[in-house]
This record gives sequence, structure tokens and C-alpha cells, in this order.
Amino acid sequence: MTKTKIQKAKEILEQEGYKITKETDESKLLDIPELNISVEIEVHDKGKSWDELNLSAREDDLLTAEQVLFLMNSKYAKQLKMDGSSSNDDFFIKQYSELSRKNGYVAGFYADSGFSRLGSVGGSDDAGSGRGVRFARKLKRTKK
Repeated sequence: MTKTKIQKAKEILEQEGYKITKETDESKLLDIPELNISVEIEVHDKGKSWDELNLSAREDDLLTAEQVLFLMNSKYAKQLKMDGSSSNDDFFIKQYSELSRKNGYVAGFYADSGFSRLGSVGGSDDAGSGRGVRFARKLKRTKK
């Protein structure tokens, strides 16, 4: 199928209310057995807001504050760029504050030279150029 035919098909499906997403490539996941999850290595869809990414529908696929705290202090921090080595890999996380949620705020992870933190990142329609999304899922276990 040519690229223009694929694009036309995508446009028709989106007009009908369908959301087109890419299947996650297994090689782009990092297994974290201590948390029983696999995490996307790269932050993607940078510069888009929570609303643009429709994250309310996928909030359960985002990292929790507890998982982020573990990862940013673990042997995985460098590979995930959660060690302060990048100021362009912030990402949304599952909202951990009911007060912030009630007031329309979303949560995220920030890192820069010399620090990393969790916090409110503004309203669901706010976008940051270096902020994107990193999904996680339960670790797939294989039978031995």
C-alpha cells in the first residue's frame, strides 16, 4: 500500500472517531523485574499536551510516582535518562494528587543538570517542548 493510501485510510478512520496508535516495539522496552513492569526506553510525542495525547484514557499505562521514584534512584536511571543527563526527556506520569486532579492539573517527571523531581506540570492542555510520554506495562513472563 502506498503512503498516500495509508494516510487516506487513517484520515477516514479518524473522521469516524477511531484513534490510530502504533504497536510498541518490544526492543524499545526495558524490563524492570523489581517492579514487574516493562518501560519504554525513549520519551516520545514531545511537545504535545495531556489532552492532545488523550492520556486520560491511558492513565493506567503511565508510570506511578512510586515507580518513578524507584527508577530515578536505580541502576536503570542512566539508560532511561532519569539521572539528570538530559533536560529534554521529561514525561507525564499518573496523577498522584487528588487535589491536583480535582483542580485540572496533571503530573510529570522533570530532570535537568543536577536535579530530578516529580510535580504538577500545569493544566491538561499545557504542552512543554521537552515533555512527552513514556508508557509502562506489566512485565510479560515466559514459562520455563
